[in-house]
Amino acid sequence: MRKQMLTLDSLNSDKFISVFLAIGFAEKALPIWEAEYPEDSRPRKAIEAAKEWLSNPSDAAANAARDSANAARDSANAAAAAAAADAAAYAAYAAYAAYAAYAADAAAYAAYAAAYAAAYAANALGVDKETLIHEVILESLDWILQYKIENGQSFAQPELILDYLSEEQKQSFLFNLDAVA
Repeated sequence: MRKQMLTLDSLNSDKFISVFLAIGFAEKALPIWEAEYPEDSRPRKAIEAAKEWLSNPSDAAANAARDSANAARDSANAAAAAAAADAAAYAAYAAYAAYAAYAADAAAYAAYAAAYAAAYAANALGVDKETLIHEVILESLDWILQYKIENGQSFAQPELILDYLSEEQKQSFLFNLDAVA
């Protein structure tokens, strides 16, 4: 029997997880932008600003993420207007998801931004969005699991998540079930 794919909805994401995943999606597409526009670092700076917010969720970091995200969007708009490669513009739009770090305490907005980052990255990469989401979540599952445990958060679909955990991760998850219930 084929396992069901992991989705953004299966995680019951908060703002941190959404920003973390938005970064993951944008990083997948970033090489396309950098190959087309090696001199324009605005999308990379947007990703770095979002990472900084994850490390230091302050107002200053959120404002820097907003400013960098807007600069990445400007790069994408310029590339699209110049009839440049669509993939490069989509890659820069994926980096715009760093804006999610700016939305103070807005988990819903951050989740929305992560979904858009996934869509833009999938378009840039020429892959199925659901497959990309599944792959990035799967690559990030250890971090997500630890984050959920540390913050006493549950998954929207824990039975689905369990299918993808290693035996060690399952033991950690089950051991900490009271914390994530």
